[in-house]
Amino acid sequence: MVLIVEESIELKEHPDQVKEIMADEYIAVNQNTPAEKAIEHFREQKAKPKDETTIYYIYVIDEYEHLVGVLSLVELLHAKPDKPVKEIMKKDVISLKTDDDPEHAAKKIQAADLMSLPVVDEKNRLVGAVRFDDIMDVVDEEFSEDMYRLAGFSFMEAERTRSTAILESPIKTILKLRIPWLLVALAGGLIAGFVIDQYEETLEATLALAIFLPAIMDMGGNVGTQSSTIFVRGTALGQIGEQNVKRHIMKEGLVGLLIGVLVGSLAGIAAYLWQGMPELGIVIFLTLTLTCIIASMIGYGIPWIAHKLGYDPAAVSDPFITTIKDVTALLIYFSLAAALVPMI
Repeated sequence: MVLIVEESIELKEHPDQVKEIMADEYIAVNQNTPAEKAIEHFREQKAKPKDETTIYYIYVIDEYEHLVGVLSLVELLHAKPDKPVKEIMKKDVISLKTDDDPEHAAKKIQAADLMSLPVVDEKNRLVGAVRFDDIMDVVDEEFSEDMYRLAGFSFMEAERTRSTAILESPIKTILKLRIPWLLVALAGGLIAGFVIDQYEETLEATLALAIFLPAIMDMGGNVGTQSSTIFVRGTALGQIGEQNVKRHIMKEGLVGLLIGVLVGSLAGIAAYLWQGMPELGIVIFLTLTLTCIIASMIGYGIPWIAHKLGYDPAAVSDPFITTIKDVTALLIYFSLAAALVPMI
């Protein structure tokens, strides 16, 4: 007998368990069913599976609905017509329990490199199947929660997503969280303006320097943002901690160097071809290289320091990264330009 089950066995709901996300469809074949009969019954089924993943694997059960094996549709089609499915099935079945944690299930399905896994109850009865896409959706949601938890929003007490808590918080609370760090960004902008003012003569002597200011500022910001995002993700997943944070910061500095050399070379060549000034090309190259190194390292370092001090890395990091990156980039840019102005 072939079963295309459209509703799994009714189970009590329990948060964060596999039974809440398992598919309502799966194909089950009795172990004594001949291959030809199984195919015939399969073709006669009027119910069309909602997801094509459902037909990739055929689960084999006994008369008590215990899971005893699995085989693919291809294996069934190539079997001798009169051979019972129990003689072609694989007995070593990788399965999930109804009360398994979704993260554990995700690791198991990834390790097995399968598109779905069967789900059994405490008596090893087949009750459903979990698709790879469904389990990864759950893992992504849990990762989002971890990201917000890492951000350290102390007013979030409920076990709901952090984003919902932020949206439901009073305006006063949100302003108290965000305004102090935005003032840091404002102060950084004023400091950057002061640096530009100190090099006013250099800028006036070579107006071409102003053309490349946006590229230098934006590139440093982009590199810093990428680094901080990678850091937050790695910390949330437990891949970055006390034992290896220094190694990761140094590695990110090397990545920043390589990025800086690449984009600096391209920008330097563009500056030379555009303005006809080889010295300006050198200034652009060196500035972008050094800026990318610094931005990538502080993109890791600032969130880590904020996290260690108990502050919210999401709110603290960007203003400090922007301020340090902007001021440093301007100092490097105009210092190099001032040294080369007589040659330009």
